[in-house]
Amino acid sequence: MTVDQHLQEELHQALESLNDNVFLARAALVGRFPAIAELPNLDLRAEQMRAILLQAIEALRPPHRFGFGSFESRFYDVLSLRYVENRTVRLMMQELHLGRRQVYRDLAQAEERLALAIADGFEAGASATLEGSPGQEQASGVLALELARLAQTPAEVDLVEIARETVSLLGSLAENRQIQLECSMLPRRLMVLGDRVVVKQTLVHLLSCVLQSARGSVFMRLAQREDEGVLRLTYTAGEPPLMARLADAECIAATQGGRCEFSLSDPSCCRITLTLPRGRPASVLVVEDNADTVALYRRYLAGREWQLQVVSDPNQALEAAVLGRPQVIVLDVMMPGMDGWSLLQALRANPVTACIPVLVCSVVDDPELAVALGGSAYIKKPILQERLLSSLRRLLS
Repeated sequence: MTVDQHLQEELHQALESLNDNVFLARAALVGRFPAIAELPNLDLRAEQMRAILLQAIEALRPPHRFGFGSFESRFYDVLSLRYVENRTVRLMMQELHLGRRQVYRDLAQAEERLALAIADGFEAGASATLEGSPGQEQASGVLALELARLAQTPAEVDLVEIARETVSLLGSLAENRQIQLECSMLPRRLMVLGDRVVVKQTLVHLLSCVLQSARGSVFMRLAQREDEGVLRLTYTAGEPPLMARLADAECIAATQGGRCEFSLSDPSCCRITLTLPRGRPASVLVVEDNADTVALYRRYLAGREWQLQVVSDPNQALEAAVLGRPQVIVLDVMMPGMDGWSLLQALRANPVTACIPVLVCSVVDDPELAVALGGSAYIKKPILQERLLSSLRRLLS
């Protein structure tokens, strides 16, 4: 398949405007997505377009066995650096160890491949038969975007307690629908890993959908596995299940590392199973005075796996580490009041913090000094998400 030159030019324009809502909402590429082009709100139009572009870039990410900067990952790397991380070509040259011409050549080839992927999406969209309404995909995209923007606080939360709150919240809906809700809950706590608000919203979506589809009674049961918490809803279908809402619940559950499955044992007996992981998030203390870098860390470490504490004043970092006992510390070097090297020495001299792994992240390229002073690993800024995650996971393991 040959690439449409007009499409590639429109794609390039949209990528250059990725972080500018006004220009992105009015980009020519938007016209190829009628459902988005018809949105009257410019910000919503830009968010929808941005979500599509970011999803297309993410689709080029190679399997994890390929390292950053490898031949297999170069298209994803250049697109991510240039448009997602907003790096200059000079910084890209340094990060990828490539010449200027090669960076521009890789960018052109990557955009061509991206245009082909988007064109394939047009064809698939034209030939596919959708079960739901045309607005379903758009609504799902808005939900995914909203979830990505939501500041989450992962922790151990009690699924039994949240289930009771959900049942109480939806009692009036069950009464209006004349549905008998029967619950078999564990007499003890069932701790799962996730953001409490998001986990509750998952249960609310699921139970609301079931109550509006069921006839007679709905049975809720909670069970515990070694590494999972399970909630099952069994009912007799009186109306077709609200598939769009089930898809929304599945989307929300996925942000918590969960699964939502719908099954039929016979034409009328339905079962929905929600599975959520058990465990604890890894506690990470970030010592960084730059607000933009802190925001980057929060975005990179968003989700259920990490629990962040940020200290912008290095003079308060030692006390925070002693009191909080984080599992790993991410440490900047160039900070006002106290440099990171001095703080690293203080952390290693204190018996409470001496064994906490410290990941040094700095614009100063001196990994040997970091190790000599007690650092556990070193990353030179600017930092890529994949490198940060792999370093943290390696230190925690």
